[in-house]
Amino acid sequence: MRRLVPLVLACLLGAPFAARAATLTLYSRLDDAPAVARAFTAQTGIAVRIRRPPPTGLADRIAHEGSHPRWALAWFTGTPTAIALDARGLLARHLPVPAGLSPRAAALIPPDGSAIPTGLELGGVLLMPKSAPFAAPAHWQDLLAPARRGLAGMADPGLDDAAWGGLASLLAAQGWPAGRGFVKALRGAGLHIYASTSDTVAALRSGAIQLALVRSAVAFHIASRVDSSLETVIPAPAVLMPSLIVMPRHLEPAVRHAALAFIAFACSPAGQRAALAADDMDSSFWPVNAAVPPPPNLPDLAGLAPRDPRAIATDPLPAIDWFAREMVGSGL
Repeated sequence: MRRLVPLVLACLLGAPFAARAATLTLYSRLDDAPAVARAFTAQTGIAVRIRRPPPTGLADRIAHEGSHPRWALAWFTGTPTAIALDARGLLARHLPVPAGLSPRAAALIPPDGSAIPTGLELGGVLLMPKSAPFAAPAHWQDLLAPARRGLAGMADPGLDDAAWGGLASLLAAQGWPAGRGFVKALRGAGLHIYASTSDTVAALRSGAIQLALVRSAVAFHIASRVDSSLETVIPAPAVLMPSLIVMPRHLEPAVRHAALAFIAFACSPAGQRAALAADDMDSSFWPVNAAVPPPPNLPDLAGLAPRDPRAIATDPLPAIDWFAREMVGSGL
């Protein structure tokens, strides 16, 4: 079986000797990306060089490179970056759908095929102390209860690309733009806004807040591996948020073939298991390959009935701009 994977990837590449000489440059902040890259190189002999961009600005960096990309793949959490790059015509479209992709994951592929989901998580959950003096919120509206006033915090999605899922979760009940009223009410009730997810978690662990709105992979990892005094709470409605991988529109044929092989590998059972085994801040996800079970500490995804993020906001960029302008302003 181990010999079958290189054979399949070689067939995908079409020109194995040319591809073997190629080195893929991968832009990614995902903590499990190095583990997947190492496993891919071990299977194919294709080297992968990872460049870790800052928490925001990946879209601007890629746009600056334009039609002369220095990257072969970009891999990130959430949809805003993919939408921004695709709107500028910078992404390859009609990417092949990897074998074994689950129906839920396949449904998240954009209509033009410009991005492939590699993992599923919830855009926003709450990380809170088990000893908190109030009941865990069952719905997002419960954050407005007087007992929770001034105790919740989140990252600014304008400064942290992966934080869109938190805002999407707050908007989920009414969608965009109708959900703005609820977000404004939260801000009026003392919602804290931080520059990054790590700052939000630090505020929680220091006691500055009691409820940290973060994506589920972060929450599950911290609660199970970092701080057992914390627990993960999933208010309704839940919102699905994929990690996505994209390719530039302009690539040399050999590099393109190698990049497509990497995407296929990342979604294969071997690639999914490599990511899950990384045991880091991004590895607590629901696999996109139907043959790979999720980590045992994750709840049943179907039972959560998560909403498609596109049903909340087809284009999240106006919502993120509004949040930066109206919710943050100059006060961050």
